[in-house]
Amino acid sequence: MKILIIVLSLLFTTTPFANTAPVEHLNTTEGYPYKNIIFKAERVELHYSQLDDKVECKVVVSDKMRVYSSEMQQVSQNKFSRSPMASCLTRRTAKQILAKL
Repeated sequence: MKILIIVLSLLFTTTPFANTAPVEHLNTTEGYPYKNIIFKAERVELHYSQLDDKVECKVVVSDKMRVYSSEMQQVSQNKFSRSPMASCLTRRTAKQILAKL
């Protein structure tokens, strides 16, 4: 009987955690407004493809029912490696997206 109570209590205490999405740790050295977008948005995607010594990229930001997308940018491999989000999303566009979140 004690084992049944223990098993049932474990079942009911772990069930709410089963549907929880895993937490991702985001590390970024990019400051305002990029870091604020990452923390306020529901989802931030960085789409990119590498061409010889260039990278073609764009940023897609989702918040509940709204989706914001930057224009496709072509940047150097070095610039993309140092700060991917800032090189693919202009500061002006980032501020506009942040204001809408």
